[in-house]
Parts: sequence; structure tokens; C-alpha cells
Amino acid sequence: MAKVLVVYGSRHGGTRGIAQKIGEVLRTEGLEADVVAADQAADVSAADAFVVGSGVYMGSWLKEPIDFIKRNEATLAARPLWLFSSGPLPGSSAKKSADDPLEDALGPAEGPGSGSRKRMAELGAATHARDHRVFLGAFDPHDPPRAMSERLVRMMPASKGLLPAGDFRDWDAIEAWAREIAASLADPIARA
Repeated sequence: MAKVLVVYGSRHGGTRGIAQKIGEVLRTEGLEADVVAADQAADVSAADAFVVGSGVYMGSWLKEPIDFIKRNEATLAARPLWLFSSGPLPGSSAKKSADDPLEDALGPAEGPGSGSRKRMAELGAATHARDHRVFLGAFDPHDPPRAMSERLVRMMPASKGLLPAGDFRDWDAIEAWAREIAASLADPIARA
């Protein structure tokens, strides 16, 4: 039985919920799956495959999952790896791209504002990530900001219409993606 380590970075719990759902589906599909916060993931040697995700804030992944990937780059590159981003909210991007969910989450591939996208593309290439999926997030305006950048965004008058309150996570899409991962790991040729 393949063992999958699902690692996440979450500031308010939305991404943690996605990671937990992925782990639950993988277990339902007959895999062993451990779900752990990126800053708590220590020994990765026992895992046969990885799913790593992060909440996205102002177009960037959180520090902890990026550090996890960098710290374990050689191991991740040698085993199946999937990435996911969580956090864009409907209408929160100034420019919405129906064709490129990564642009909505991390910014354009080129030009101004492309730094986070390029950084994630480099990490994905270095670790041979098989996919990078984007899932909408959740926003509770009563949950206090946890970083200065969040405080600043919430104080800006223009942000009032850009941050819709609610849980926009598409559980059916998350479950379907987790099943795709499980199917890939069940196929010995695709798993290699």
C-alpha cells in the first residue's frame, strides 16, 4: 500500500480543510495517508508520494510549505508529487482569467506581478510536480487577520468588495482530484 504525505500551509484553516479532505479520500481509495502542517513535517523518507498545498495570500504561497519543498527538494523530485493552491475568492482578482486558474491565484506567467508564479513554476519543475491545482478558498471577515499584510488589505476601502465572505471550496472538485491522485498511484506504470 502506498503511503502519501499530505502537507499543507494554512493561516485560517481553509487549506487545512482541503488537505484533510484529500487525505480522507486517499484513505477511502485504499492508500495510507498522513496529513500534516508543513512546519510539523519532519521525516519524509517513509512516504511514497506527496501532496503539498498552501493558502495563497496576495498572490503568494505561505513560507512554511515553500520551505518544506526547498528542504526536501531531492526526495520530492524522486517521488510522485502534486501541488495545490487554495485561497482565491470569487471576484478577488482584479483581472480574472477563465483559462488560467494559476494566474488568478499566483499572478501572470510573465511581466509585472509574475514573481510568485515564477517561483512556484521553478519549484514545480525542480521537484517534477505532476500537477498544480487551484481551489477557491474561504473567508470569514470575523476571523482576525494573522499577518500585517492581511491587516493592511482589510483596512483598504477598495478591499470591501473584493473579499466576499463565505466558503467557496468546491468539495466535489477536491474529492475528484484526490481520486485522480489515488488512481495514478494505483497504476504501477504511472506511479514510477
